[in-house]
Amino acid sequence: MQTSNFRSRSGRILAAARQRGFLTSRQALVLLGLIFLAPTFVAWVMHHSSDEGWKPEGTTNRGNLVHPARPLEMPADMVNDGVSLQDYLQGKWTLLYIDGADCGDACRNNLYKMRQVRVAQNENMKRVQTLFLLDADTIPDELAGFLAQEHKDMAVVLLSAAQAAGLEPRFRIGESPVRQARRVYIVDPLGNLMMYYQPDADARGMLRDLQKLLKYSKIG
Repeated sequence: MQTSNFRSRSGRILAAARQRGFLTSRQALVLLGLIFLAPTFVAWVMHHSSDEGWKPEGTTNRGNLVHPARPLEMPADMVNDGVSLQDYLQGKWTLLYIDGADCGDACRNNLYKMRQVRVAQNENMKRVQTLFLLDADTIPDELAGFLAQEHKDMAVVLLSAAQAAGLEPRFRIGESPVRQARRVYIVDPLGNLMMYYQPDADARGMLRDLQKLLKYSKIG
């Protein structure tokens, strides 16, 4: 409605200017065309200003929504402590991360953020679980020691090459391969991938988003 009113007022102003001799008919026509095309051009620039698109400052969530949410169909041979991963993702909110055995600073920092965000939920902590999908045949001793000491409550599931390839289209967003993207994902208690964060995302934003999800959700 505002755009329509703006165009209408602009058209009247241009018509008046042409009548007074300030603009030729051709000049007025060109300017009027530019006015009508300007909102479309601005929207295109906003949408393509980054890989994730433009987000208005009034947006309340700090993460990026997956729209529509993706039901995750996990391979039947993926299990955690004897429970299929498909079942494991049901009933709780899951902070999920995917990386390889060379888990470096970015990887460990994301695991740390996931742990802290879960613990900071206080009485709602039991509604949240953390899952590390490790694209490797075995866990190196140094990484195993790190996970045992720093993340003993985090589920760690090894992925075979075939499993990792099968998960790629389920978690891929944009052009970056999943392992290289190093995103933290949120999976809802129905097993739907519904939000993700870039590697440099602020843990405080993740915390606030999850607090809102837990507050308003009737599931998990």
